Formats: sequence, C-alpha cells, structure tokens
Amino acid sequence: MVLSPIDDPALEARFAALPPDGMTLFSLGRGSLRGALLHGTRMVNFMRANHGLGPLETLVLGRAYLLAGLLSATIKGEDRLAFRVDGEGPAEGLSVEVQADGSVRGYLLVDPIPFEAGPAAGPGGEAGGGEAPELWRRLFGRGALTMTRFSAAKGTPFSGTVAIGAEPGAGGGLAADLAAYYLRSEQTRSAFDAGIEFDRSGRAIGAGALYIQALPGADEALVEAAERSLAGLPPLGLWFSEGGTRDGFIAECLGPLEPERLGEKRVAFNCGCSRERFAAFLQAGKRELLRDLAEKGPWPAEAACHNCGTVYRFPRDELLALRDAT
Repeated sequence: MVLSPIDDPALEARFAALPPDGMTLFSLGRGSLRGALLHGTRMVNFMRANHGLGPLETLVLGRAYLLAGLLSATIKGEDRLAFRVDGEGPAEGLSVEVQADGSVRGYLLVDPIPFEAGPAAGPGGEAGGGEAPELWRRLFGRGALTMTRFSAAKGTPFSGTVAIGAEPGAGGGLAADLAAYYLRSEQTRSAFDAGIEFDRSGRAIGAGALYIQALPGADEALVEAAERSLAGLPPLGLWFSEGGTRDGFIAECLGPLEPERLGEKRVAFNCGCSRERFAAFLQAGKRELLRDLAEKGPWPAEAACHNCGTVYRFPRDELLALRDAT
C-alpha cells in the first residue's frame, strides 16, 4: 500500500495537537464486562486521502473503519474478520476487513454516493450519533450485514448474517446492526458507538469508537447501569477533536463502573497490497490479456486496489518483461 499525502497544513497542525491513534482495552464491574475505546482521527483521514472521499463518504466508510478497528480486540494471531453491508438504498453497501494486529482496510460499493446528505452528515459537527441512525436507513434501506471470521487454525471461514435494523428499538445504524449480530449469532450482549467530528470546512477533526460486551454470568444490575452510562456519553468525535484522551474518557465517563485498564492496541489504516503482488496477478491471469497490455497498451497500465485505493502503474517495458517471463 502507498499512503497518499494529507496535503492540508491546517489538518496536519491539528494532528500535532491530538493524542495518538490507538485502542485501550478495559474491563468494568470487576471483570463482568469488557470493552475497548478507539481513537482513530488519523486513520480516518488517511483512509479518506487514499480513497479520495467527500465528507459523506468519509462519514460512512470512516464509521465502518472505526467499528472494525474495535473488533480487532476480539481476534488473535493471524486471524482476521470482515463485515459487509448490502442494501437497497443509494449507498448500496460497503466492505471492511480487520486483522488481529489492528490493520483496517475496506471500500464503499458506490463512490460518490448519489445522495443529498443534509445537515446530519454535513461539515461542522458530530456525525456519528444523533441523526446518524436515520441517515444510515436512508443511505442503505433494507439489506443485510454479513460478518465473516477467518481463522488461521481452522482454515474454513465462518459467516453469519443479520438484517439491517434487526435490533428492536435500536433506531438503526451500523453500531446497532453490529450489536444485533453479536446478540443473535454469538449470544453476547454488546453496545457499540462511533462518531466523527467535522469542522465547517469539511475536515474530519476527531474520530473515535467504543464497545462494551457483557461476559457470561454478568450481573444484570451492572449491565443495566452500563447501558444507562452509555446513553449519556459525550460524542466520541467531539471528545477527541478537543484533545481528549482515551484514559481521560474512561476515567471521567465510565468511572462509576469501576474500570480497570487492561492494555493497549495499535489500530491503523493498512493494506497488504503491493506492486509485486499486482505484477504476480498480471502474470497469473490470462496470457492474452497481458500480451495485449504489453503490445497494444494503454501505457502505463494501471491496477487499483479497491481495499485501499492505491494505484500501481506498469510502463510498457515492465509489461513486456512480465509477458516474456510468463
């Protein structure tokens, strides 16, 4: 993967004033619940630059990246996890993947999204709570969320699917759909939240996400107390845009639930694609296609990674060498 430059001095100055991206793992209620809090302002902006996204597209794919980053806390080793949304609305869907090391990549099925977002996703405010569930319904309509786990040990992927908006009374939104998946497919009570703060110029100046899951045997009163606390939390994007830290959020907002810090994890926009891999794909494909590219052009030939937006260019002499080596 090749990272595109941010090329925005004002945004780079903001980065310098913000705490680093990353994820803090914690427990609540003396181990009855587990959770993770993610700060991903830089991740969202690098994703935006590589994919060349507008504010609405940054909101939609950025929230998916943030929530996927949280899920890296639920897998280990060489395992990876992916979720895909397929809907009947103008956005159509998205696909995001995360590895256990916190590397996140993914793409929108439609870009740009043919939709007038209005104030819910416009510049100059938190986009992730409040109006976001209604926006999600308008963008995706009816559809399904499919979660797939890839286990290095088992080899065979496992997939489960829930309908979009399946969680009763949740009001919709990707966070609620993930909670519905964990409740129905894994019998785990979970709560997710994610938010992105935009300034009036459309810059994504703060981004974060949170999840809390009840462990087996968790006290019902504690679970209810956690649900009440979640309902009153400050917007995550706003918190991080103002320089708030993960430790500060946990102490200030979750303090009554007796949080215990368990560790830190890296989370970042990262894709395993490379120029060498795309060259190997060209050689492994139809020989006629490679011959036509080498002999007839256009030159340079371009190959784009849909997961990260990187474009690899192959000049004629390199295509001829690949042809001759096949």
